[in-house]
Amino acid sequence: MDKILEAVMMSPHSKVVKQGMVRRVVESAAQPLDSSQCRAMFHVSTRLFLLGESQFKRDAGREVLEAFARHHQREFEEFFEVRFVLGLLRNGYPPLGRRSPQIFLYLETGLRCLADTPSAPDLFHLLQIEVLRIVCERPGPELCEQLARLLSRCPRCVPSGNLQTVFCQQLIQTIRLFQCQSQQDDDIVTFLERVTKTSGMLQTVWRANVATIFPSLKELFIVISTPGEGGSVPSNALASVVQYVPLELMEGAVRNLTNDKNISDPQMLTAICRMIDWLSWPFTKNTDKWVIALMKGVAVVKKCVILIEVTLAKIEEVFAKLFYPIVREGALSVLSYLLLSFQQSPEAFHLLIPQIPPLVSCLLAEGSDSAQQCLQQLVELIHCLLFRFTGFPDLYQPVLEVIKDFPCPSEERVKQVLSQGAWTAQRADQVSLCNRLAPKSETGKTGLVNLGNTCYMNSVIQALFMASDFRLAVMALKNCDLLPLMGRLQRLFAFLEHSQRPAISPDSFLAASNPAWFNPGSQQDCSEYLKYLLDRLHEEEKKSSQKARGQSESQASDTLIKRMFGERQQERKARIIHVETVGSLERVEPPHSANEGLAGAAPSARASSRAPPQSPDLSASLSVPDLINFFLTPEMLTGDNKYRCQRCSSLQNAEKVVEVTEGPHYLILTLLRFSFSMATMRRRKILDNVSIPLVLKIPVRLPSRGPESVGAREVGSGLGAGPGVAAEPEGSAYVSLTYDLASVVVHSGLSSESGHYYCYARECDGEKPPAGGAGESGSDDPAWATPTQPGGGAEGTQWYLFNDTRVSYSSFEAVSNVTAHFPKDTAYVMLYQLRPTHRVEPGDCCIMATEGLRSTEPLDRELVEAIAKDNTLHLQEQERGVRHRAALSPSAAEPPVWLKDPRRRERRPTPESGTDGDKMMGCWEQVGVPAV
Repeated sequence: MDKILEAVMMSPHSKVVKQGMVRRVVESAAQPLDSSQCRAMFHVSTRLFLLGESQFKRDAGREVLEAFARHHQREFEEFFEVRFVLGLLRNGYPPLGRRSPQIFLYLETGLRCLADTPSAPDLFHLLQIEVLRIVCERPGPELCEQLARLLSRCPRCVPSGNLQTVFCQQLIQTIRLFQCQSQQDDDIVTFLERVTKTSGMLQTVWRANVATIFPSLKELFIVISTPGEGGSVPSNALASVVQYVPLELMEGAVRNLTNDKNISDPQMLTAICRMIDWLSWPFTKNTDKWVIALMKGVAVVKKCVILIEVTLAKIEEVFAKLFYPIVREGALSVLSYLLLSFQQSPEAFHLLIPQIPPLVSCLLAEGSDSAQQCLQQLVELIHCLLFRFTGFPDLYQPVLEVIKDFPCPSEERVKQVLSQGAWTAQRADQVSLCNRLAPKSETGKTGLVNLGNTCYMNSVIQALFMASDFRLAVMALKNCDLLPLMGRLQRLFAFLEHSQRPAISPDSFLAASNPAWFNPGSQQDCSEYLKYLLDRLHEEEKKSSQKARGQSESQASDTLIKRMFGERQQERKARIIHVETVGSLERVEPPHSANEGLAGAAPSARASSRAPPQSPDLSASLSVPDLINFFLTPEMLTGDNKYRCQRCSSLQNAEKVVEVTEGPHYLILTLLRFSFSMATMRRRKILDNVSIPLVLKIPVRLPSRGPESVGAREVGSGLGAGPGVAAEPEGSAYVSLTYDLASVVVHSGLSSESGHYYCYARECDGEKPPAGGAGESGSDDPAWATPTQPGGGAEGTQWYLFNDTRVSYSSFEAVSNVTAHFPKDTAYVMLYQLRPTHRVEPGDCCIMATEGLRSTEPLDRELVEAIAKDNTLHLQEQERGVRHRAALSPSAAEPPVWLKDPRRRERRPTPESGTDGDKMMGCWEQVGVPAV
């Protein structure tokens, strides 16, 4: 019979004739045969099964083998015995190799035929050992697919007992090596299917023996937490493993990992980063749930530095996955967690800002249900983060433009979303330890690290630093041993000037300068901080002069702070003086009226509680000159508030006027934005827009001199008395001082206890004198009426926006329009620099020339060495940072082939229109990516 079968297979007859002959051979299997004839049939059918040149011959060999094995089971047991099976697995069936898929199909057929025979236990025990050995040899996806098929159809081949745990661990080690090398769509789909079937072997074992799950997960963690050898990294195919772990075991598994003392922080960091890479793997479930659960577990044990590193290293990669429908759902889930948990700093959110407009455009163009759902969640998330991290107008404008047509969530909904999943760093300064090593700003300026709601200090420091005369005077100071706070300010200024870092940490200065009543980590009032800082610096220098030089208190009071920011003012009975722009140097409470005023002034004078008789019309457009003139409006002292005359010792009606008698080098004005509402019994913020003049001119009252004084003549032309105004005493005079806007600190938010501060600033070099137009005191066109027009001084110099670590170019137009574009962002503190005059006369002590304030002396040698040492350290940190990010982001260089933009994939040449194109369309539909 065997000779007949061979002759039929080798004959030139048609396939139909051969099929008929094979059918007759199969039917004859029921006839009695001796052992030699049976053995011969087993040999020829095996040869056809394994070595047949066509699928027809291989199928014929399988049919004949199954028929004769069923009817002659004892003889087949003798043929398909342990040594024969072992030979197939170890040596193959020459010329067929031992790892041929056909051999596993043959073994599967033979085992099914002998499943209930006495020899079956020995065969299955052999197969259990051999399957484990094969897995330990790290077979590829094709062979693993055959093994998976064998184990699914012959479950008794699965290793048993303690070997099950070893089998699962070795299978994980095998899957970590899987890589798809082909770029063809069919090959990609085949690779993904093979990986899925391979990981299914783990599910088979885990279902039968739950005790193997935790050792398997431990092995998986070891794989993904170990640095790759020779630059190799574990395959993202490992993502197919965790989908089979029951979710009810996730909490216990995460708890065991995060509390394991043998797992180092770098290992945990690497493991989480690689799990995030798994989000690019399609067809799997629960990957996002495992990533989030592990990060929550790390937060529970307060290892927040790991979470900071992970977020900054991977958030851009996660965001990029939203472009692909095949992995969008899991990526959006992880992205939401990363952003909502990372609320101690805007850095993570700001990394995504440039990528948001392209993504929104892409999702709108896609128009699928997946894209629409993603857009709704993404826009809500963006609104919540814009609410949380206010005060970045230059960054947010493009984002607001692309989402303007989407509904904005209510404030209650925003607060509800922001309250989900936020974790807090162990220490406020931990955030500064993990900032990405970004390149230095193209402006060349250095930022300041936010140490936990310290933007109130950072904005003030940058404003003072950009006050060039003050900065140079501070850096020129010598022997600051007796001036500890001034010495730290000098060091901070020097690092801001010469550091190569994009931002430096002012932790030392914060510790020395923060008022004792400021709660660490809480938002504070920048104006209050500025006042406290200048007072501290002034008192420190005054005490130092008294102690070191034996000066009297009056002599020692002439400090650097007083020379730069000091002022003199007096109250007297006088006429009303109408001026172009006037400046007051005292800080006052807001007017008590229906429309509360916004005027304030320098932070170094005693407050006045007077109530002006009339409020300005706040329904109209407000300006700084309007508010200052309102503040200086004479106050009528009548009724219960009459003035006690010292001459007659009686109460008299009087008029009280505040006048400036000495102009400071730097004029600081504060708009009192925060008031207490009696209706709600809460402090509120006044959001009125106030226009800020680029040039501010104030009249300063001069000491009494002769009637021919220059000041008197100037005042006479433009500041004469009006009708009903009392005449001035003979010899009194005023001079107009011109101030250039140097910096503006903006508060973004709705409360004094929250929000964000940032600073617009420029350097006023003060080299050019007033040059007509707005620069002349007698002009009919006030300086603040056309603030964008250059009028001498430093109006044309470059503006910068200082926002903690971020420093960017800006303009006066941005300063003027910030509240119009962002209603919660309002100017709060303004610093004006006195423009030098070239007409200084003896006795005009109120006019402070800038000569002598600048210094070109070199820095102290110790400070120079400290800066040089830190710059060298920064370069070393940059090198380490590059290597560290490369290790955390192995997939960033080349995305998986199935995530490449299908619109950019090259079409293969097609001999017939539509044939291969339709095939490509079908392949990509299988993996969920729209084809071209």
